[in-house]
Amino acid sequence: MKKRVITGLILAFIFIPIFSLEIFLELFQVVMTVFVVIAALEMIRMYERTKPFSKPITIGIVILTLATFFSVGGALGLLGQEQNPLQAKDVLSITIPLITILLFSLLVFAKNFNGEDVGKALTVINYVGLGAAAIVILRFLGVRFIVYLFMISSSTDIFAYLFGRKFGRHKMVPDISPKKSWEGAIAGTLCATLIASTFALFYGTFFTPGTMLGDMWNSGGQQTLLDNFSSLGENTPLWVQGFVIVPVTFFASIAAQVGDLVASKLKRTYDIKDFGHMLPGHGGLLDRFDSVLFVAMFLTAVFILIYNLYPAVII
Repeated sequence: MKKRVITGLILAFIFIPIFSLEIFLELFQVVMTVFVVIAALEMIRMYERTKPFSKPITIGIVILTLATFFSVGGALGLLGQEQNPLQAKDVLSITIPLITILLFSLLVFAKNFNGEDVGKALTVINYVGLGAAAIVILRFLGVRFIVYLFMISSSTDIFAYLFGRKFGRHKMVPDISPKKSWEGAIAGTLCATLIASTFALFYGTFFTPGTMLGDMWNSGGQQTLLDNFSSLGENTPLWVQGFVIVPVTFFASIAAQVGDLVASKLKRTYDIKDFGHMLPGHGGLLDRFDSVLFVAMFLTAVFILIYNLYPAVII
């Protein structure tokens, strides 16, 4: 536990500035690109417990994962920060079909690459590529979105652990994760919903322009998560925004727990304890960010829907 806490503090010290400060926006892009490569390799090594991939296949899967990442979200920062990440439809309509064609072509041109391997490769490409791209999209929407993401994921994890350890009596899915309980899961979701919803609805109160934190993380003077993003956040009573934010936060917290269980199921299926070993006390990058990827994809989908149904007057 001590090693886990120390590693967590070091990660927070390094990544909070990179993920939240404008001066590190390009470095953030580089960090996410490296994350995609390492996370993809962690998943590939997991699959190789039952059948090894050749080096060309491994490199090909990593490249296709990177291509998915860049086409969906990662390339936005490299092409120009003024682009709206929710309007990248033209890029996606070209790259996603091409990536799919290239992957399935490996069935013909790669020896010992079969239909089961296509499924494994698709899992890596979608899980890592789309998940990382979703994180990038949220970051480009604004600091408040990325903080909201990590607040949901972290709060769910922390309070589910604390309440589950003390009050957990009813096992949730013992065949996947024996230590998780329904009591912990419910407490984690309720606490995360309260904390993250409060942040989303009172963002301008916590980070008031003119203060040090406000100038650092709210230079635009947004009052809520939806302010200057959707018409729901413009001249709309706070309680109306609450009817949107609270359910979104609630289901995002559930997505965090599902993401954690999906990772546990994969590790149990392939008989590994952790995806990797680069983070002492945590395992690999995917062990630390499994729930984050799920929440990021869920929130991106929701915010795309909100953006299209209730576009902001000023973007």
